[in-house]
Parts: sequence; structure tokens; C-alpha cells
Amino acid sequence: MGLAAERHRRGRPSLACRVRELIAREQLFPAESRALLMVSGGQDSLALLHLLATGAVGSCGPARLHCVHVNHHLRGRESDDDEALVVRACAQLATGLTVVHRPIDKAAGNVQEAAREARREAALAVAGEQECDRIVLGHTADDQVETMLYRLGRYGGLPAFAGMSANDPPWVRPLLRCRREETAAYCEEHGLEFARDTGNVYPGYVRTAIRERVLPAWEAALPGAVDAACRAAEVAAEMREVVAGVLAAAVPAVAAGRGGRGPAAIAGAEELSVAGLLALTVPVRRMVLYEWLGARARPAASRASVLAVESLLTLNGCGERAVGGDRRVVKEYDRLFLEYGTRVHVSVPGPVPLPVPGEARWGIHEVRAERVPSYVAPDIAVEACVDADSLEGDLIVRGPRPGDRFRPLGAPGMRKLQDVFVDIRVPARERAAWPLVVCDGRIVWVCGVAVAEEGRITRETRRIVRFSLGPGEGRNEADGPGGSGQECRT
Repeated sequence: MGLAAERHRRGRPSLACRVRELIAREQLFPAESRALLMVSGGQDSLALLHLLATGAVGSCGPARLHCVHVNHHLRGRESDDDEALVVRACAQLATGLTVVHRPIDKAAGNVQEAAREARREAALAVAGEQECDRIVLGHTADDQVETMLYRLGRYGGLPAFAGMSANDPPWVRPLLRCRREETAAYCEEHGLEFARDTGNVYPGYVRTAIRERVLPAWEAALPGAVDAACRAAEVAAEMREVVAGVLAAAVPAVAAGRGGRGPAAIAGAEELSVAGLLALTVPVRRMVLYEWLGARARPAASRASVLAVESLLTLNGCGERAVGGDRRVVKEYDRLFLEYGTRVHVSVPGPVPLPVPGEARWGIHEVRAERVPSYVAPDIAVEACVDADSLEGDLIVRGPRPGDRFRPLGAPGMRKLQDVFVDIRVPARERAAWPLVVCDGRIVWVCGVAVAEEGRITRETRRIVRFSLGPGEGRNEADGPGGSGQECRT
């Protein structure tokens, strides 16, 4: 038995004893539980079938056991031989079996992931049919560390260390503290025939390379490394529970009004509060960003992406950061949200004359000008009244230009138009398409925002021109001129 025999000589508990201890400690099978065991025909699932079906784990095992085998038909006759082997094993152990046929299209790519998903779906369906409350998987310590190393190399982060959980209802993993060499030795000891999946040694799979090359080399250089990594995975999983509590406390500040608690609430938030994030300690803030990105943009939730998004928080106004693929995180004042796809640049129309009285259609907007006999307080979100005598020259409607300045009503002096937009938190991407009423080069009205001081209505005003902004096609009355729904005030 090689290394397995050496381990036993060193006093390592038997496979049955280790499985029994884990089942009892993690309470994998509650009283009267009904379990569905996924049996591939390999050494791990055959050893687990024998342990559970023969009562080798004692009274802590499930009250009833049923098996499911999923045939993907990926290896032709070998797949059918595996199915026949499982049928024989279940018959010998007097255990019920359901065989499910789920062919996988190799041409679709990522065959291993597609097969795993198909097996999960099949197991859940059969568990429902058989009224099973637990689905038993044959993952071992080798699988745990293989997954850990794969995720560390691909994603990083605390979840990579946490790996798989022994008790993740309905999924349970009684072999998670056992080595593959131990399940092989158990099968040999009890005369159990098991299949050898040639796909598991295909060198093109990353996980295969970790299993066949990395783990043996690591164990040879540092005996006991795999067991130590499994213990670390258990600690990391418990730390994740602690982190969940910390994140639950952060939810009201960063994702107010969202359902759920902790990571679920953060993951489900369409946007986060910048002020709320800045109020958190640095480690908690970064963990919030990791959870949020991980749920919405994986594999974008790398350390680099988290730090890049964090750097957005202290920018004045607006900004964005790419987080992989066609995804980017956008900051608009106190809002932080994710966008997909290529940004569509708004086409800004050229200047359009505005007669008095009359109207001008500028892009999706319609601006009207009319003479009124007396002053009535306007709805400043869509109206403005100005002294007609201040309008010396032709009126046009146009968009903002670099260097535009004007003196807002009541302001002590001239201001940059961009600064006014910043003050009222108009998103940067909406500013270029914001309509302005201009007279002889002078801004008279920033539509829905502010009137120029020179158009002030006074007791000496004899004639008044009233401007109004009508909703264009595809816009709501409540929307600001940029279409954001922002409430604008002077």
C-alpha cells in the first residue's frame, strides 16, 4: 500500500475512523436524515459507498441511503463501463441507484465545468425525487487542496483559502479530511473494484497538473503539507463566518435599503455609498469591495481591482476604473456602481436658433421662449424668467463648451460652468448634452439649473421673457436635462 501503509504504521487512524470523526464533529447527517450519494465509480466514491452502506461509520451515518450515477458519455465505452461498475457495486451492497444520462458537448468548451454543473443539477433533481435532505460528495483532502491552489492562482482572496466546506447543506463531504491514497488502500483492502478515469490524467487540464505534479512535489518537499493546508482551509472557512458578521454591520452605511444581511446584502447592492465606504476602516472597506466585485464581476475581484476601485473613492466628482473584460466601476459623487459594455458617447447637436416667441428642438430637448405680461414664480427645474432687455442679440440653444463661464443669479462673480455642474452633482457624462440658452455668446439660462444674474427680474423690469424646457422623446418630466432624474436647484 506504499505511503498509506507507512501512515498506518505511524499510528494514523483508519479511514473509517477519520470519516466517523468528521461526520460526528460537523454533524453531517442529522437524525433520520436521508442521503443521496453521488457515485462516479472512482476509488473515492466507491470507498464512501462501502463505508456508508455497511454501517462502518456507526450510528452517525444517514438513516437511509440512495445513490445516483451521472453518465456524461464523454469517454465512449469507458463511460458505459463505469456505469456498469456502479450498478454492480450498488447491487452487491443492496443500495438503491438512479442512473442519469447527461451528455456533454465537448465542442462547447470548459468540459469539466459543464460536467460538474450537470452533475449538480442531476443530483438536486434526484434528491427531490427520493426525498433526500443530504447529497453526499466524495471530495477528499487532495481535492480540497487542489481547489485551494487553483483558486489562489486564479483569483486570490480569503475565499480561495476557505475552499470547500464539509457541511454545506444539502452538500456534505465526509472524506474531506482523508487522502486519495487512503481511499485507494481501503478499496484494495476490501476488494472493491473501482474505475480509473483517464480524463483525470489528461495533461491539458489545470487541475490535473496540480493533482499530478504540484501536490506530490509539495508533499515530497514538506511531508504533511496537504493535511496542514486542509486545516488552514477549515480555519479560513470559520474566518469567513467572522467576516460575514463584520460585513453585516457595514451594510447600513454602504448599501442602505438593500435586502439580506452581510455579504448577501452587499453582493446584491446595485450601488454602494462612497461616503459609507470612506467611513469604514481600510480592511473592512476592502473586504466590502471584494465581496461586491466578486458577486458582480468575477473574476474581476482581484486584489488589483479592489485597490483600483478604492482609489476612486477620494476623487472629486466623477471617475471610473476598468476591472477586467468590458466591465468598469464608475464613481458619480456618492454613488459607486458597475457598468458593462462599451460606453456609448452621446452625440451633441450643433447650435439651434431660438426665436422669441418660438421654440427650438435641440437633440431630445425642446426649449420654448415666450413673452409674458407679468412675473409668476417659475418652476425652476424646467422654467426661467428673465428681463427681456438683457437679451440684446440673437438667442441660440447649444451645449457646453470648454471655458464656458457665467454669473449665476445671486452669485458674487463669474463662475466656471463646470464648477456649477460639480456643485449640483451633474454626472460628468451628462454635461456635454446639457442644453444652454445663449445670447450673443453669453449664457442666459443653464436649463433647469440657473439663470444668469444679468437677466434678474427687478422693479424696473418692463418686459419679461419666460423660457421653458419640455420633455423630449424617451424622457420623463421628472428627469433633469441630462436624463438622470437628478433634481436641480439654483
